[in-house]
Formats: sequence, C-alpha cells, structure tokens
Amino acid sequence: MKTNNKENYAVALLLAVFGSILFSFTKPMGGDSFEIYLNNKLVVQQVVVKMKEVKTISLDQSNYNGEIGIVYSHCGLSGKDRKIIIRDAQSKVLKQWSFANVSGAGNNTMNCKTRDIIDLQRNNNDSSLSLYYSSNELPAGKLLAQINVLKNSQVKP
Repeated sequence: MKTNNKENYAVALLLAVFGSILFSFTKPMGGDSFEIYLNNKLVVQQVVVKMKEVKTISLDQSNYNGEIGIVYSHCGLSGKDRKIIIRDAQSKVLKQWSFANVSGAGNNTMNCKTRDIIDLQRNNNDSSLSLYYSSNELPAGKLLAQINVLKNSQVKP
C-alpha cells in the first residue's frame, strides 16, 4: 500500500495542533507560586520566577472583620514550618503567624485576620506594611505584597 505524503503531513500537523492545544491548558511544572485571597476572593496570583513587581493589597474599614488567606507552593508542595510575617517600612517584624505542616491534599491555606493587620497599622502609625512568607524551604523569607491600609480604617475594635 502506497502512502501519500500529503496525508502524512496533514496527520502530523493535526497532531501538532492538538498537542499544542492540550498543553496550553496545563499549569507549568515546577517553580514557586502563591495566591493571596481577601475574604475568599483571589486578589493576587503570582509565579515567583515571573515576579516583576510587588503587588499592593488595600484594606479599609469594610475589611476589618475579614480574613486574608495565603497559599504558597514550593514546586507544587507545601512548605514546612510555614510563617506569615508583617513588617513595617523599616523591615521591623510587627506580627508573625505560624502554621501547622500539611501533607498530601490537606488544606494548605494560611489565614490571618485583617483586623490584626489594620490594628498594626493604627498602633504603629504606618500606612505601608509588607506581607512576607517564610518556611524551611525559604528561610530568608519572600516579600509577597505591600499592604496599604486606607485612612478610613481607623476603627475601634
């Protein structure tokens, strides 16, 4: 049986197009990434390698009773001895939260109350705070976002 070169070319082209479409919808393997949620709404999603600038999260009085959730992935895995740290403009640690280790498909979201962050700003008279992540895999820590507490956030608990 004689094969036609045009048919072989068409089949190869079809396979290449199908493969391109299939792999365009998959998440790239490896690398660190993180997501930040404000009241369960995704506000920052970042691949660390492609991180060109640090995003800013704004909080105001309407967020006082809310929650910030952070998911940090080390090449698809959760870190060990995870911490979320808030620093002031001089890099002084104002507050630190520690989180239990998770394994497998456990919940790896690290949550902290926005009231704690807003109160830190009020008590330290600094409207610009920095949100850091640290773990055994990243002991020096990683700046994830700036937090801007808007002036109308001066609320009393």
